[in-house]
Amino acid sequence: MRRSLTTAALLLAGAGPLFAQNDASPAPSTLQTTTRLVVVPTLVQTSSRETVYSLHADDFLLTDKGVPQKLHLDDDATQPLSLVVLLQTGGAAVHEFEKYRNLETMLAEVLGKAPNQVAVVNFDSKPEAASPFTSNIEEWTDAINHPDPGDDGAAIMDSLKYALALLAKQPATNRRAILLISQPFDLGSKTAAKEVVRMTGETNTAIYTLTFSPQKTRIKDSLTEKPHSNPPITLPNGTYTGYFNLSEPLGMILDAMKKNVAAEVATLSGGEVAAFNNQHELDDKLTMLGSHLHNRYTLTFTPTSSEPGLHPLQVRLPNYPQLTVSARTSYWASDPAQEH
Repeated sequence: MRRSLTTAALLLAGAGPLFAQNDASPAPSTLQTTTRLVVVPTLVQTSSRETVYSLHADDFLLTDKGVPQKLHLDDDATQPLSLVVLLQTGGAAVHEFEKYRNLETMLAEVLGKAPNQVAVVNFDSKPEAASPFTSNIEEWTDAINHPDPGDDGAAIMDSLKYALALLAKQPATNRRAILLISQPFDLGSKTAAKEVVRMTGETNTAIYTLTFSPQKTRIKDSLTEKPHSNPPITLPNGTYTGYFNLSEPLGMILDAMKKNVAAEVATLSGGEVAAFNNQHELDDKLTMLGSHLHNRYTLTFTPTSSEPGLHPLQVRLPNYPQLTVSARTSYWASDPAQEH
């Protein structure tokens, strides 16, 4: 995929650099948080997993550290989507390449129409390159459907940091999302989990993950270890919702991310996690995630508290307890004294 992406980029060449290389990755921008607008993508479903579309702003109750906030319901149709696709090509991913034959077509459906834009980043022990943001993912058909094998690494944390830095440069009015296609656990990153949590919250990015299991017993074993104080929850469709509860200290959240970073960052950001074992499941899960990505309510609010650090969020529907709400569970407020 590295060679294919590079060749395709040169064919598209115009003036200026086309790639953001790992050794010159964009510096993450720290957003001002004293008066910031927090975006909370929220999916509402019935007990039979049907999406609910007819709710209004006053149907929702959103709390920040337990304090109700004044929220607004924005129209997603007026907000372009900036999407980064993170595709693992290293380590065990080479055994999944045969499942990627229709990946470009499926990603085009997830992206939707212009002005939505996507950038593709492949990674092994490091994020190798980023394609320019484009509304036409067909420009990268061969590179996506037939990637080149990487090395033995799977640096998920480093790659998430890289993707978040790319999204930090996108317009603040855009919805920001990452689609991570990888194994569940990190292998070789140098980025601390806390930094990914911070950047995810600062950039208002929702992370969606599609995972394959290089060792299918690995997750099963992790779930049968000594009982966790916040045991993971498996939903009827088999998705894994994560270990942590934001009422717990940040350290517990970071520890949970070591077990299944793909699931934890998705849950923390208000995105979604799914797994696949074959091409049919990959196509089906991509269709599901794409539908959910475009059919979420976009709640926004200006926090009443400027206290720095991790802020737990909760979104409820007091008048509709029979409905299921999936939303981001936190945002990160930086310390204004440390911002320059």
